Amino acid sequence: MNASTLNIVLKDESKIQLLKTEINAEISAYEKLMQKTGSSINLYFNEDESTFLNTQGLSNLINQTLNGSLNNVELAYICDCLTLAENSEFENDLAKEIVFEIADPEINGGYKSIEELKILAKSLQIK
Repeated sequence: MNASTLNIVLKDESKIQLLKTEINAEISAYEKLMQKTGSSINLYFNEDESTFLNTQGLSNLINQTLNGSLNNVELAYICDCLTLAENSEFENDLAKEIVFEIADPEINGGYKSIEELKILAKSLQIK
């Protein structure tokens, strides 16, 4: 995944298919490796530019998952990449905490369910 592609989607959620196409092969490998306990998982995040994730952008990613444009594996992969990125910034601690909660499903109890995502989305709306 390229940071520039993620940034496009964060600014214009209608471009989600662009991101899905870019990460399709990565997601397949990611999902298979997540099924193996103790496996090492490769993440491919080309930081061709810096990424700033605000609460609106994170909310959009979660809502894209709730409406079926993304699946929970894709969302987890995107969040995993963001946790390891060197040139990513978060608007606030809440956005960062939610990204880290969604990331690394093996440690955090599996992929987030629709109900869990609804709760996370709602917490982003409360300021």
